[in-house]
Amino acid sequence: MAYVSYSRQDGPSEADQWADLNWRIPRPETPPPAQDAKVSAGAAWRAARVGMDAYRAYTESGDSARLDAAIEAFKRALAGRAGDTPQFSHVNNLANALVDRFELRREALIAEHESDRAEPRHGDDDIRAALKDHAARISARTKDLDEALVCAQWAVWARPDDSPDAARGLTTLCRVQRQRKASGMFQYSWRGPQPQSVDLRLAVMPSAPLADRVAALRRVSRSKPGFRIAFETIVKTLPRTLAWIGPQGNRRQPARETADALDDLIGLALYDDNPTRAMELFEAGRGVLWDRIVGHSAPNVVRAKAAAVARRMDRAADCLDEHGGAADLRHMAEPRRRESRERRADARLRRRRARQQKIWDAMSSRAHAVLRAEAKRHDTGKPEATFLVPDYARDILPAAAEGPVVCVWRRDYKILAFVVQEGHDAPRVLELGHSWRFDKDMEEYLLAIGDVSSETREQTVRKTLEQFYPMFRKLPWNLFGQDYDPGDDPRRIWWCPSGLLATLPLHALASFAQNADDSDSREPVKEVRGAGARDRWLPGESARRRMATSTCLLDVMTSSYTPTVRSLVWAREARDAKAATAGANESHQPNMLLVTADQDSGLESLPGSAGVRKQIQKLVPPNRLTLLSGKEASARRVLRAFDHHEAVHFDCHSFRDPHNPWRSGLVLHDRPLTVEDLVDRSADRLDFAYLAACATALTDAQLPDEMITLAATLHYTGCPNVIGTLTPSTDRSTARVTRNLYSGLISADGRVDPEECVRLLHAAVSAERTRLPDHPTAWSPFIHIGI
Repeated sequence: MAYVSYSRQDGPSEADQWADLNWRIPRPETPPPAQDAKVSAGAAWRAARVGMDAYRAYTESGDSARLDAAIEAFKRALAGRAGDTPQFSHVNNLANALVDRFELRREALIAEHESDRAEPRHGDDDIRAALKDHAARISARTKDLDEALVCAQWAVWARPDDSPDAARGLTTLCRVQRQRKASGMFQYSWRGPQPQSVDLRLAVMPSAPLADRVAALRRVSRSKPGFRIAFETIVKTLPRTLAWIGPQGNRRQPARETADALDDLIGLALYDDNPTRAMELFEAGRGVLWDRIVGHSAPNVVRAKAAAVARRMDRAADCLDEHGGAADLRHMAEPRRRESRERRADARLRRRRARQQKIWDAMSSRAHAVLRAEAKRHDTGKPEATFLVPDYARDILPAAAEGPVVCVWRRDYKILAFVVQEGHDAPRVLELGHSWRFDKDMEEYLLAIGDVSSETREQTVRKTLEQFYPMFRKLPWNLFGQDYDPGDDPRRIWWCPSGLLATLPLHALASFAQNADDSDSREPVKEVRGAGARDRWLPGESARRRMATSTCLLDVMTSSYTPTVRSLVWAREARDAKAATAGANESHQPNMLLVTADQDSGLESLPGSAGVRKQIQKLVPPNRLTLLSGKEASARRVLRAFDHHEAVHFDCHSFRDPHNPWRSGLVLHDRPLTVEDLVDRSADRLDFAYLAACATALTDAQLPDEMITLAATLHYTGCPNVIGTLTPSTDRSTARVTRNLYSGLISADGRVDPEECVRLLHAAVSAERTRLPDHPTAWSPFIHIGI
């Protein structure tokens, strides 16, 4: 974490020096707008409270009279006997209120202008009256923005250093400058910081909220001096925002604006032609909640191994992240002395923040040393916890050791793919296509898959799969077209989708037309930036023939999914560590756990599931099979059984809580087995899990990047191979796919071979597609998560 200086610095004297990130605005020459009559300090603070009440009423009702009352109250507050320097909160609140009134009047003027165009004027007197009225309105609008600009300058001058108040003042100044420039009233001759310089200063200020800092940097040109410095400064402060949550933080309630800010940062990295940093930021924003909850996060490891270091980092994080001033100090309640006391308290706060920043830097180094030492001692495959932004070469590239990883991301109307592949030192960014109606189409798709009884469900699913297939059908040409023989099995690929794309069965995208035009599939995907060791290849004739005749991605790729790229690396490390110690206990025999639906639960008993249970009981010897059904299928017994079995098959009904994904679960005898239950239980012993229920791998649309599902939970807690479903499926199709899977997965002696589950699942799904090619709900839901 870079140390941020809080010392005062003199501002430059020339306007062209405002690009310096450490500039300080000079004392404004124009006094802030205030009433002529002076009032006492106590009356000024009472007027400020009245103004805040009126402004709050305006935001709730939209009444312009309340806004005018708030502005007059703020001006009375500025007339307090507090010396030549105005109170920061008064001028800052007044500046925002003036901008609000300007925007309100501008909307009214636009509406009246539209009505005037409908009724043209013909007389000279009418035209002169219209011009005079228009000039008066322009003058009123200019006055509001001029006063707002003066107030914003005073606010920034009153708080020149890094503090929450200074961030608020800079945000206000940015807002005023944007409005003046958009309205054509910006005074370019004004000798002061230009808009992009103010945005740069706000972007490098740690006290400002992350969303405001990223939004400010988006408005800065890439060629502007300081752009890359500001970008890397924001990236350095991400770990404290994302990973290190102090005692006051809520670990299960991520801020939506944080996810949006990360998307903006990824876009800025691509805008700066830096795909490696874009991929690192993409991975940093995924699975943040899981890193905190499951125990893979740095705070958990540091608190367990170096409690004193963790306590000091907690205090530093709470101080650096707080956005309040010093209003909680006891002596601040005296209105007459509030001005001088608050100035002293603000200086004390800045000194305290500077000390805590130094403590954070020192403790971060010590904590990272603890994490490295702990990672060396780890022999169970647990990840190396870190609160740093993932490093591409160390944390992401190893995931492509057994096949390419395709991270799908949507920005505005573009759908992009970050390809992590061996032989390439940096990720390749592929532009797959445009989706102009993405949000609307995905809304229709999610509504359709949730309503099983709907007559249009099958039609909507087919439409969605066929709509996205042209974008992704070109992807195999860039992944494994070289040296690819049509007689080979489909190559392995791992999907890591983000956003609403995580709800789509990307592996099953297909064209359902009888005579599909495949001419567009013979061209490679447009590569935004090619960064790799290989040159562009030309696929052979056999590969072209194989791919040109394909109408579904299942024909050319064997797909798996991973919630995060790092979780794939961690799962493989766990697998290798377990294989290294497999011969230590030769007397142990692998066992399988079968959890069946409760006959007394009142839910429908499915005949296809009964056939699957009989097949498992026939293939697995009784001494290696544990059957929990009826009253025995309780949540407590199922969780305890995880410690003694290597494979588990859940034959239960499931449900999803649309408001709280942590409470989604499987229906058992006594109570549901929820995601919260699985989070608190380790699944390191399990090698394979099959969740034969509806939508056990469908992520929540509100938190798609977290993958809070039953299948993802088992993967995060230690199970390397999990099979689930993205959408509800029919009983017969589920039974056929499951029987075909287990017929090859379970050997003659009753052992389950998890390494073959991906190939066998692909074969079973392909067979179901051959049986029902025009009914994708029968074969598209089944996915594999893990290695």
